[in-house]
Amino acid sequence: MGELDRIQRLSRAFGGGPREGGALGVGDDAAVLPGALPVLATTDAVVEGVHFRRAFLSLEALAERAIEAAVSDIAAMGGAVDLPGCGLLLSWALPRELSEGDFERLVAGSAEASRRLGVPIVGGNLSSSGELSLTTTVLGRAEGAPVTRSGAVAGDVLAVTGTPGLRALGLAVLLQGVPEEGLAADAAEAWRQPRARLALGRSVRGRVHAMIDLSDGLLQDASQLGLASGVALVLDAARLPSLGPFAVLARSLGLDPRALGLAGGEDYELLAAGPLEAFDHAWTVIGRVDRGSGVTVLHGPGSPLQGWDHFR
Repeated sequence: MGELDRIQRLSRAFGGGPREGGALGVGDDAAVLPGALPVLATTDAVVEGVHFRRAFLSLEALAERAIEAAVSDIAAMGGAVDLPGCGLLLSWALPRELSEGDFERLVAGSAEASRRLGVPIVGGNLSSSGELSLTTTVLGRAEGAPVTRSGAVAGDVLAVTGTPGLRALGLAVLLQGVPEEGLAADAAEAWRQPRARLALGRSVRGRVHAMIDLSDGLLQDASQLGLASGVALVLDAARLPSLGPFAVLARSLGLDPRALGLAGGEDYELLAAGPLEAFDHAWTVIGRVDRGSGVTVLHGPGSPLQGWDHFR
């Protein structure tokens, strides 16, 4: 049973999708609790050996990265984290041997992310563990109806922010032990320092029909948006934002730039469906929404692609 299968099982068990009064349960980027300013609630964990290796980044950067990844779910709903009533809760499972200095580095990184995003840290939990694990719960707000994954309609275009695949390239640099010089250093830093696209998500709320953040790879996350909306998606790999000079680095590592753009994970960019006029220069149109189901890739790399799945 893969990750999506398990999420669907949880949705059936706990009641996913829309609820009475405008609430939204399991199955989207964040749960929605209705009110004058709807509360957006989400949680995300980063686990040592699964999401990161301590050799690849400082503990300060790790703590910031954990918060930005969680807040990205709020961005995908067109929400905010700097309004009254927003907050972060940090649940940390720490190895007993973690030093006081390392603990302070986690604190410093979390404080920096909190300051940068304008969201207070309001609570959490500490426990011991065999490995380092940081779980972040975010309480955000939506200034109006949140954007969900389920509103895409035939005739919409698909547009994406940023450069999908760049952070997967940065991780490949680290995994392959490439010296961090020039473009390799830039790619590695892109992986270490993702930023939730809050401003861009808020800028299209009310204009796009559906949106999702890209954490497991463009192709896999697009399939979730299509499934939730009950539509077919067509992605044109030839229209993906170019890796530019990074494409040369990718090929030198034995990687296909288009495959990175389609299947590379941990982008924390946004994919949205809506009318063409909803998108400005910060977005790249990469496909369309049709009637039917499934995802079709045009001009792809020609080999099967698989995004990230925790259980496969």
